[in-house]
Amino acid sequence: MTPHMTPHANPLIGHRMGLGTWNMGESPLTRDSEIAAIQTGLDLGIRLIDTAEMYAEGGAERVIAAALKGRPTVARDSLTIVSKVLPSNASRAGTIRAGEASISRMGCDYLDVFLLHWPGRFPLEETLAGMIDLAERGLIRRWGISNFDLAGWQRWAQLEVALGVAAACATNQVYYALGARGVEFDLLPAMLEADQPLMAYSPLGSGGLLRHAGLGRLASDLGLGPATLALRWIAHRRGALPIPKSSRPAHVEQNWQAIHQAPPLPKETLAKLDALFPAPMKKMPLAVL
Repeated sequence: MTPHMTPHANPLIGHRMGLGTWNMGESPLTRDSEIAAIQTGLDLGIRLIDTAEMYAEGGAERVIAAALKGRPTVARDSLTIVSKVLPSNASRAGTIRAGEASISRMGCDYLDVFLLHWPGRFPLEETLAGMIDLAERGLIRRWGISNFDLAGWQRWAQLEVALGVAAACATNQVYYALGARGVEFDLLPAMLEADQPLMAYSPLGSGGLLRHAGLGRLASDLGLGPATLALRWIAHRRGALPIPKSSRPAHVEQNWQAIHQAPPLPKETLAKLDALFPAPMKKMPLAVL
């Protein structure tokens, strides 16, 4: 941080999973279920919520606000709330406005982590300058990036050094699932070395993963559903922090059980999963949804 700023510890450390909110807030027909899903997660003890101004043009953030209003006993300082600025808004002034707007929509006073959703047309220096301004005003605790490959992640770190805020990036949130393991070749190891968790969005894949015949057979042999097996796999990947999204309370509870109540997968199961979904043997383009 700048000399007159007090750095905050990384608020993502210690969480085992979070609640994703992609596609929430898009329809009044699903609003009650979405609110109940977030509240179910809170009732189970999940304290990490991920969202973005892009999701339903702020609609997901309003769903979060309603869910939190219905759980007044959940203290704000026990929560880790993450949101993101769109690249099209990521000028210095635009980043500041976006952060202020997200806080207003959620009524959360501050953001624990504020991410650049993906690289865009504005120089990263402008975006980082806006985030520094927000941090100096106490509106965000830490910042980070999303959908950056290794080179982009390293470029961001270099900018932090140049602006005197070295090692203030909290995370890089990327698509990581059994069927998308490219980050294991270079990005995840680099983030592990930097003691920076990788937030894994869509850890259940984009739809096709849960219909994969081999995964289904292996899960069935273990007496599990494919979603449970996929989550158990990623939950034990060192350095990965999964944020599965579900708009149904029952699915949130299933996700929580898969991560919090299941023993580690045996070596033979991991070997079978590696055969079905091989780890990368060379650098691959960053997978993005």
